[in-house]
Amino acid sequence: MKRISLRMAVVILALAVCLAPVAQAAEKADETSLSADLGLGVASFLCTLPYGAIKVATGLLGGIVGGFTYVLSGLDMRAADAVWYTTIEGDYVITPDHLRGKKDLRFTGVPPAKTPESR
Repeated sequence: MKRISLRMAVVILALAVCLAPVAQAAEKADETSLSADLGLGVASFLCTLPYGAIKVATGLLGGIVGGFTYVLSGLDMRAADAVWYTTIEGDYVITPDHLRGKKDLRFTGVPPAKTPESR
C-alpha cells in the first residue's frame, strides 16, 4: 500500500512540475497560437487521466454512500442530496481553460440552496 501511494505522489508531483511551464507560457501569450493550444491540449489530457480516475471513483462511492444515507436517515431526500451533489457534481475533465486560469476547477459540487419544506 505504501508503494502505491508513493508512486502516485511521485507521478502527481512530476505532472505538476512538467505542466507548470506550459500553463505559465499560455497565460503570458495574449494571442492564441497552434503550439500553445497543442501543448495545453496535451497537458489537459495528461492531467485528466489521474484526476478523472479519482473523480469517477469519488462519484461512484458518493452515489453508494448517498443511497445508504437515504435509507439510514429514514428516507430523507435532503440528506441524500447533500451527499450526492457534493460527490457526484463537479468537473470530471480538465480543459485548457482550467489550465489557463479562465475557469475554476471544481472537484466537488455545491448542494442546492435549502428551500423551506412544504407541509
